Amino acid sequence: MKTIRLFTVMILVLSFTLIMAQTTNQSQVASSGGGTSSGGIYSNFAVVGEPFVAYHTVGGAYQSNDGFIYRLSDATILNLTLYLEGLFNGAGLNKTQNTTGNQFPDLVADKINIELHNPLNYPTIAYSAANVSLSTTGQASINIPESTSGSYYVTVKHRNSLETVSAQPVNFSGGTKAYNFTNSAIQAYGNNLKLLASGIYGIYAGDANADGLINSTDVNLISTSATNFNIGYLTNDLNGDGIVDALDLIVVDNNAANFKMKITP
Repeated sequence: MKTIRLFTVMILVLSFTLIMAQTTNQSQVASSGGGTSSGGIYSNFAVVGEPFVAYHTVGGAYQSNDGFIYRLSDATILNLTLYLEGLFNGAGLNKTQNTTGNQFPDLVADKINIELHNPLNYPTIAYSAANVSLSTTGQASINIPESTSGSYYVTVKHRNSLETVSAQPVNFSGGTKAYNFTNSAIQAYGNNLKLLASGIYGIYAGDANADGLINSTDVNLISTSATNFNIGYLTNDLNGDGIVDALDLIVVDNNAANFKMKITP
């Protein structure tokens, strides 16, 4: 009985110590395992590779807020800030629409793909994340696995915008990294960003066929959709209002006239 009481006291002290030493650090579960207690065996409480919010570190493992111990990888969080020309409303991004209303729930404006490219051989993709939520404030975040350490170009792809690349490779060595595409044209490789408002830059809209060029082909695609009064969540709907019309044509015409294309290393 004394042994059980002593064990209980030790657990309470440890729990209090962990709570007092809280730190928030999102990572990925590298491995997990159960443990025994008077209540039985704990198991299957974590999924390898899933995001995890840790509260305290003990000997290379993490004590979570549910009381279990997880060993975590040293994943890196990448926080991006970017605006899409088509959805930009002067202060943030409009939510894309379909035939019945918002395409995505909550504060999600649209989805993007994020890729990390080898700095010495750009066509080589070291890591990619598809269908990443882009918020109405221009924020997008992904976890970069521990295995993808080193420096890489950050590439953003969107269904009707130009592929856009970070000006320089970004180092992913654990922790949190932030990259902002909105505060200067020099944040993109080749200064390939459009001035949307005073001091605010965004990714060019209009590459409807995703060939890296905004040209007459894209103009014709969008013009045909506008003529046919196409509605819904469509690639040719550049401003995301659920209707392909003259407003979309103005955007693609302007960018095609200026021969805009992707610029990559």
